[in-house]
Amino acid sequence: MFKGWIVFALILGYLCLLFVIAYFAERRERIGKSIVSNPYVYSLSLAVYCTSWTFYGSVGKAASSGFSFLTIYLGPTLMAALWMVLLQKIIRIAKENRITTIADFIGSRYGNSLFLSALVTFVAVVGITPYLGLQIKAIISTLTILSGQAQGTAAAGWYITFLLGIFAIIFGARRLDASERHEGLIFAIAFESIIKLIAFLVVGFYVTYVLFGGINDILEKIKGSPYGDLLFLGGGTQVSYTEWASLLFLSMTAIMFLPRQFHVAVVENSDMRHVSKAMWLFPLYLLIINIFVIPVAFGGLLLGGSQKDADMFMLTIPMGQGNSMIALLTFIGGFSAATGMIIVESLALSTMVMNSLVLPAIFRFNEMKGFPLVILNLKRIAILASVSFGYIFAVSIGEFYSLVDIGLKSFEAMTIFAPSIIIGLYWKRANRIGALAGISAGFIVWFYTLLIPALLKAGIIGDQGFFSMIFNSTILNPHALFGLQGLDRWSHSLFWGLFFNLFFYVGLSILTKQTPEEERQALIFVESIAPQALPGRADYSLQEIEAVLEQYLGRRDAAEIVDGFLFRNQAQRENLSPLDLSRLRDEAMRILSGSLGSAIATIILEDKLLITEKERGDLSLSIKQMTATLRLSRQELQEANRSLAYLKEFSENIIESAPAGIVTIDAAERVTYWNREMEAITGIRRVDAANRKITTLLPWISISTFEKNEKREVTLQTPAQQYFKIDINPFTDPSGGFVVIFEDITEKRKMEEQLLQALKLASIGKLTAGISHEIGNPLASISSLVQELRSIPSEAPSEEAFFSNSLSIINSHIERIARIVRSLGDFARISTKEKVLCSISEIIDRTLNLVRYDNRFRGIELSLEIGETPLIKVNPDQIQQVFMNLIINALDAMPEGGKLWIQTKTEGKSITIVIRDSGHGIDETVREKIFDPFFSTKPLGRGTGLGLSICYGIIREHSGSIDVKSRKGEGTTFAIMLPVEP
Repeated sequence: MFKGWIVFALILGYLCLLFVIAYFAERRERIGKSIVSNPYVYSLSLAVYCTSWTFYGSVGKAASSGFSFLTIYLGPTLMAALWMVLLQKIIRIAKENRITTIADFIGSRYGNSLFLSALVTFVAVVGITPYLGLQIKAIISTLTILSGQAQGTAAAGWYITFLLGIFAIIFGARRLDASERHEGLIFAIAFESIIKLIAFLVVGFYVTYVLFGGINDILEKIKGSPYGDLLFLGGGTQVSYTEWASLLFLSMTAIMFLPRQFHVAVVENSDMRHVSKAMWLFPLYLLIINIFVIPVAFGGLLLGGSQKDADMFMLTIPMGQGNSMIALLTFIGGFSAATGMIIVESLALSTMVMNSLVLPAIFRFNEMKGFPLVILNLKRIAILASVSFGYIFAVSIGEFYSLVDIGLKSFEAMTIFAPSIIIGLYWKRANRIGALAGISAGFIVWFYTLLIPALLKAGIIGDQGFFSMIFNSTILNPHALFGLQGLDRWSHSLFWGLFFNLFFYVGLSILTKQTPEEERQALIFVESIAPQALPGRADYSLQEIEAVLEQYLGRRDAAEIVDGFLFRNQAQRENLSPLDLSRLRDEAMRILSGSLGSAIATIILEDKLLITEKERGDLSLSIKQMTATLRLSRQELQEANRSLAYLKEFSENIIESAPAGIVTIDAAERVTYWNREMEAITGIRRVDAANRKITTLLPWISISTFEKNEKREVTLQTPAQQYFKIDINPFTDPSGGFVVIFEDITEKRKMEEQLLQALKLASIGKLTAGISHEIGNPLASISSLVQELRSIPSEAPSEEAFFSNSLSIINSHIERIARIVRSLGDFARISTKEKVLCSISEIIDRTLNLVRYDNRFRGIELSLEIGETPLIKVNPDQIQQVFMNLIINALDAMPEGGKLWIQTKTEGKSITIVIRDSGHGIDETVREKIFDPFFSTKPLGRGTGLGLSICYGIIREHSGSIDVKSRKGEGTTFAIMLPVEP
């Protein structure tokens, strides 16, 4: 027996040793000489899986159930064989998406869902609390045995729990870490893995070879004892094959999805190559630490110990034999096993709680003074709350269960995440609704079949009234749900939990649709595609990025991050390129994800990228440069290959990030590349588009579109009334092919139509005065003649000729009015977008017939030189609008009258139309701006500034050109060129 203060002093000394070790590792990391970034420390850190359950509980399980304890270690060994496929994929996705918790991982997979992440956090906290309680129960129990008195051990347990929480704060939440990794903490955990292994081996050797004559001696003696059935498995023993299989499955999922295992295996991984060595080092560790489990368990029974107290055989055997030093070493080994789990688990849970529950509620208050300190203190409180919940469970419920029973409850809880993670990594169609329903159903089954009976056994809920009715029913009995009997409690809960989990997860994923964000995240996770920002664009300045970091991390850390980035990239604050700013933004995103979680970091630094005309040209150029000739020497070729690899990555990042559909096709018009935006535009998946002709995939594209091997731009309409501007850029490579960029201009076309119609109405307004005069004259004549006719008696035969002549005049005036109104109606009607074969001379004639009604036209001398021109394919309404606008502008420029020349001629494969006036001309200083939208040379209120801009757009859409020549006081000449075959 040891005095309580001695044991407590020993605990403090051990924790101080851990502190020194962790501090040493952090100091080595700061000077760039890490002692943690190697496969051996990584493998030892994974041994945080071996908790007080392993150290004490495995012996207790072996003493009561024989070899069934091995399932808890065979499962991880089997899962380790899949790590090259499964764990490496999870690590790669987590690194590329800056994921720091298992809740972030699941939430990110299903469309960056904060609600799903919060649900996973809630399930993890409730599910892991019993596991934390297990460790604290082990500490309290060993304190009681070592000191020989129960009084005060619960209080001592609380002090120790509090100290462990402080240790987790010091090395996990001392500050809002700019790194996702905690090398000091991981090195301390690796050290503890060595301590507990040494302690277990010493006790095992002592029991096996000092107290007994070896393993064979113990096995021979147990055969002839009442515990002989512990050597067998299956029927007639305490462990069935079904339970064995269930426990094997539980441990396989636990090694992957326990929050602490995810943290050390994924978040703290510094190099994915370490996984290949950990695949055999970690199973080797499990083998060594379990070598003496059976000898110690059977030895304790042979020495008179009871199965009920077998959990503490590791400590009671050496104490019972009077070997206090081995007992003390055993206590330190068990304490190290418990503390490692408590520290890492509380850190992982607190990060989940902060990222998924607390920060989404408070991050919008980032402007408050000292906000980074608020976040930091809340994280510290979350750590202390986690260990406190574990302590409450240990003292209230833990005494009613063995260590293994408590641990298996948490293992069962972690299987709830298995379908959403494993299936979600390989099935794209899985969606958020299915994951939410599956996890919720699994949690309800777990809570009902395992936790409710535990609360009942602890007396927290009474076995009477409503609870008595449902527990004794044949349908709702938590140990025989829906009448299913004959299964042990672990297999029973696992069966129903997985059944409902998979039923809702798969069923609702099939029946409901994914959102676009879910589709994007599914592609990232299933195909392991790295999400990249568009290089060369940055929507943040350096000062803005630094300000964001300062808001969430504090001024000092923000300055260190930015200065460190500038130093590593040999850049200066004043001369940062757009690419440097983009990289700095990614660095800020990674850092904020480590502190706040990926979902919140994404919201804070959400980037909305748009592609401009210049970037579209740069995109085409960069893609074409990849096919440059390789007539280079071997040395030059190596350098070119490196540049080409960078250019390829650069271009692919642009293509995948651009909000424009981008396709590359070969000489046979077969698709070789199909970006994500094309999937969204067409609804055709990339895998379905590959190697198929683009004209087959998109039948609204004409076969002749790609006949000419030249750069061109066309506008096409789909059967769904969508308009696309298509940039076609041929490769210069001899093998041929094209880069095709699709831009949806449907909304733009609608706006153009509205503007064109508004301009027509404005033109009609300008013609109103002349038209009213033209209609007024014949109306006056008609009125006068009608009055005359009324005054003549109808019976007078001499007036018959007058009647006939008057009616003819009235009829001619009415026809004239009808022509005017018809011309106005034709001009004012809403035009279609169809291009038809037309005569330019006829369009000019129609325009002049309408303009002649304007009073200003009376003082104009018109000179027409309309040559013979072929029919061309144009939109006649739009071309008439151009002519109308130019002629009205000419009339405005000649208020006192003047001369107007209109000339047409054919030059090669184009038609030229010249409209020249003798007006006041255009000042040279503004001549270059006349085609700009909203620019006008007319006084305020006399023009919108849109007329010439729309004319320019119409001519460009017809693959033509419009030029202007003018000098002040010398008139203006507009020359329009339209191709015969656009």
